[in-house]
Order: sequence, then structure tokens, then C-alpha cells
Amino acid sequence: MKKMWMGGAALLAALPALGQSVEELKRQLAEKEAETRRLRERIQILEREVTPHRIKQAKGAQAMPEDAREDSNRALERALVRENGVLLPPGRFEIEPNLVYSHSTAAANAFRRDAYGPALVVRAGLPGRSQIDLSLPYVFERRRSAGLTTDASGIGDVTLGVSHQFMAERASLPGLIGSLAYTASTGKNTVFESAAPVALGSGFRTLQASLTAIKRVDPLVFFGSYSFSHAYAADYDGLKVDPGNSHGLRFGTALATGPNTSLRAAFNVTYYDSTKVGGVPLEASEDPSALLELGGSVVLSERTALDVLVGAGLTGNAPDYRITVALPVRF
Repeated sequence: MKKMWMGGAALLAALPALGQSVEELKRQLAEKEAETRRLRERIQILEREVTPHRIKQAKGAQAMPEDAREDSNRALERALVRENGVLLPPGRFEIEPNLVYSHSTAAANAFRRDAYGPALVVRAGLPGRSQIDLSLPYVFERRRSAGLTTDASGIGDVTLGVSHQFMAERASLPGLIGSLAYTASTGKNTVFESAAPVALGSGFRTLQASLTAIKRVDPLVFFGSYSFSHAYAADYDGLKVDPGNSHGLRFGTALATGPNTSLRAAFNVTYYDSTKVGGVPLEASEDPSALLELGGSVVLSERTALDVLVGAGLTGNAPDYRITVALPVRF
């Protein structure tokens, strides 16, 4: 009995300390809850401050996809401009000196032709998602046929074109760019009137319409185009020469190997109508011309890029090989 009274007395003595410990725990819990509430309020304030900025950035990226892509991969975009898959922004200019060398042979008549074609291309971005292009070529030609060799040089065929972006690229749809170009017969051509012919140009005025599609599937970009060309007939030595129309297909892919470098491959084929001289079709004039091209681009400086393409002829009507070196400078 005495032990029970002693235990009860000890319990009564401990009650104040126990009550004090419970009150202390309640106070600490209240402080933690208050601190948690302050942290939540701070997070909400930060979200209200940061979210509009993120939305603005996202809208800006959607409004200016060309600028964003140009910053992330300049070499790829510069190459796509040359493929007419991307247009220059309004107010931007590009001056491109280039050099094209082609070599053609035919064993049947000991024919060989080497042509060097330096040219100057000017591109300008216009409002309304449009662009204008002007090409001014100069041609050096050495031609040998049946033991006769001729050398010639002079201005080639001048081309003026305009392009417009009909549809911007979307998640499931490609971008579409249409172009219309006129080529003047400024290059000398005596193929139909001389035993020692010179072909610095086609000899015919040409109007060409084309449509180019582009689709990005990271890290690749696929592009393809269809073109229709109408060549106007001309008179040579009193005979009407009608070269007929032609249909061209070009498709390929480009790979971004880095911000300042890219690689691409393209296949180009052109189908011709028969050339008629005095209403009589020329034999084999409708043979297609096919070329496989491999190359790439590298950005040399903020304004200047280097683009190289090497092409191999796949049909008898195509050059054996063709090399194109371009140095586009942007302003």
C-alpha cells in the first residue's frame, strides 16, 4: 500500500513537466506550420514572376522560328537557303560568289567539254515571307569534238527569280515555298548553227515554276522540290528550234553535325521533251539527266559560310561530274 502511494506521488510530481513538454511540442509544430506557409507563399510569388517570362519566351520562339533555328545551327540554315528551303528574313541580304566546274565526255564521237562557271548570286529578303534572287554567271568553255577544239568565254544566262513561303513548317506538315524564275538567253549558243559550236548558255529564254517542301526530323532535315520549265522556241539559220518543256525533281537530306557544320546529300533528275528542229524531233534529246550530289557547309565567320557540293552524273545526258563551291556572305 505504501508503495502505491509513493508511485502516485511520483506521477503527480511528473505531471507539470509532462504538460510543459506537450506545450513545447505544440509551439514548435505551430512555428513549423508558419514557416511552411511562408515558403508556399514565396513559391507562389516566384511562379507569378517567372511564368509570364517563360510564356513570353515560348511565344517569341514560335514567332521567330527562323532566328531561333539560325542561332542553334547556322550552317544548316545557310545550306537550306541555297536549297531554297528557307528564305531570308525581310531586310537581310546575301551576296554569293560561286564557282561551278563540270566535265562531260562521250566516247562515241570523241566528245569532251569542260566548263568553268564563276557567278555572282544576290538574294534579298522581302516583307510578306518573300525573297528575290538574281544570278549573274560568266562561263569559260573548252569543247572538243571529232578532233576539233574550241575555246570560248563570256556571260552566261542571267536569271531573276522571286520566292514566297506559302506555308510555314508545322509539327505534322512540311513548309512549302513556291518560286518563279525567268532566265534570259544572254549566253552565246551556236550549237544549231556552227560546226565549231559554243554553248555559254542554253540559247533559249526559259520560265520556270517550282515548289519546295522541307520537313525537320531531328537531327535530319528532308527537302524536296518539283520544277516545271518552259523554254521558248528560237530561230537558228531560218529554222525554228523548239527545245520543249522539262520537269525536274530534286530531293535530299541535310544533317546538322554541329552549330557551324552540316552535311547533305541530294538526288536531282530532269526529264525533257524532245527538241524539235524544223518540226523534226532530234534523236535522244529527250533522255533524262540525273545527278547525285554530296557535300556540306561550314560557317567561317558571323557573316560568311562555305558550301561545297560534288555531283556525279548517273545518265548519259548528265555531266560526268560537277563541283560547286559557294561563299555566301550575309548582311
